[in-house]
Amino acid sequence: MKVLNLYAGIGGNRKLWPAECEVTAVELDPEIAAIYQKNFPQDTVIVGDANAYILAHLKEFDFIWTSPPCQTHSDIRRMR
Repeated sequence: MKVLNLYAGIGGNRKLWPAECEVTAVELDPEIAAIYQKNFPQDTVIVGDANAYILAHLKEFDFIWTSPPCQTHSDIRRMR
């Protein structure tokens, strides 16, 4: 099964998925993406915008997991 993991972070949810899954992870922050890649070297990690990636690649995956940042961790909470 081809899985797209958007807003992947360091891969907290990934550890629950079967190793047989072919996972592409998208993470905006390069440092966080590097941690994900270290934790899951078999996965493909894309450093980039999750929204742009899904628009370009939606039909390539069997399952899409999306876990955007929580409001308490997002910069949007400081905007008025």
